Amino acid sequence: MYFGFDDDQLALRDAVAALLDKKAGLAVLQQAWADPAGDQAWAAWADLARMGVQGLMAPEAAGGSAMDWVTMSLVLAEAGSAALPLPLLETAAIGVPLLAAAGDPAGLLPSLVDGSAVLTVAPGVEPGADALVPASTRSGWFLVGGRLYRRDEVELEPVQSVDRTRDLARVVAKGGGVAVGSPVDHGALGTAAMLVGLGRALVRMTVDYVKDRKQFGVAVGSFQAVKHHLADATMRIEFAAPAVWAAAWEMSRRGPTGDGVARSVSLAKALASDAAEQAARAALQCHGAMGYTDDYHLHLWLKRVWCLAPSYGTARWHRRRIGAHLGLDR
Repeated sequence: MYFGFDDDQLALRDAVAALLDKKAGLAVLQQAWADPAGDQAWAAWADLARMGVQGLMAPEAAGGSAMDWVTMSLVLAEAGSAALPLPLLETAAIGVPLLAAAGDPAGLLPSLVDGSAVLTVAPGVEPGADALVPASTRSGWFLVGGRLYRRDEVELEPVQSVDRTRDLARVVAKGGGVAVGSPVDHGALGTAAMLVGLGRALVRMTVDYVKDRKQFGVAVGSFQAVKHHLADATMRIEFAAPAVWAAAWEMSRRGPTGDGVARSVSLAKALASDAAEQAARAALQCHGAMGYTDDYHLHLWLKRVWCLAPSYGTARWHRRRIGAHLGLDR
């Protein structure tokens, strides 16, 4: 049995990476920090739609490509690596497959596929948790508690986030809406893929930094302690990645309610959250704590990790969920 990616998947991954490098690079990310709803940050949304990214998992009848979660996970890892300040996860990886499975009750799929509509999702997994959604200014559709609402069916209260690019708001449904299913497993798997990309980017940026930064006349990267920090972070990320790809494979073939799928998704999310947080700690320490300030671009990746690691369930929440699946909670 072959456990790699096929040529089409790798070609799409590389094309998305090239697009994000060109249209959603550091300058755009910094602009999104200042103005998350600004046109510069959102210009890449239309480019992604023209490439077919928002419609990767949409049925062909809606203008999509009917591709699987493995392909989407590769794309989301690239979005994580770029710290993309757009709701690609929420629209393409959560909204599209849930709406398709529900029969598209709002007739929204074609608009999501062509990029003219934006959907965002409240990622809470605990009952009674605040419904906080990213991309609140530009989104016209809101998935909260398994129900889909139009913008005129909700009330929004802007909320400050450690990551300003997220354009966060608390959402309260006023009524109406249609049931489309729980976003937890789709969101946890997609977030895990993004965390793998974020972790890899943080290690890569830190390696480049410690090669140039000098103390006592030599590169900081030559110090054994620095090497150990980065080696440990790399190991955790690369151990988490196969769990993410495996969960994506299972989700594609068995569906979110298939036997063992939720357990695999929880394993992927727990490993990816822990790994990305370790990569963030190593990057922060090896950069001399510069990531705490807004003056150096490292903070944009660190703060995204801090926001996404607990999203759709913390690592602890998912480990407890695995334990329940294995009967260890009795």
